[in-house]
Amino acid sequence: MEYIAGMRNTIDTGNIYFNEISKTNLSGRKLATQFLQRNRVLNLPISDGKPLEARIEYSRYLVDCPNCNSAEFAFEDGLFYCSQCFNSDIQGKARRVIMPKQRKRIENILLKRPIKNRHWFPSEKLEDLEKENLKMEVK
Repeated sequence: MEYIAGMRNTIDTGNIYFNEISKTNLSGRKLATQFLQRNRVLNLPISDGKPLEARIEYSRYLVDCPNCNSAEFAFEDGLFYCSQCFNSDIQGKARRVIMPKQRKRIENILLKRPIKNRHWFPSEKLEDLEKENLKMEVK
């Protein structure tokens, strides 16, 4: 079965994505899986700068790169490393990532929506998400 974010889980992290694509014969899969092996990222020095915040877009946890404006999946290990600029603005160190404090509640609210409407930004409150659900008449 083809991987589609949000089909098996409410909101997918990088861990889920790369686990799923490792099971399929997808072009570029081996290179992507090798390049984003977390062992390499876990061994990098970590920047003492302000942590980045994960957001949700189309049922995927993403982190925006403050250096090149690219975005990457958020990983459960809480570290960010940009595959485009290699965090060159901080000499290749990893950045810390903050996942939402009310992660499960956010995911449960978004689960009621179609995948195309599963979005959340750190500035949004739970009440805002619930109101959006009512406006969309989701079940």
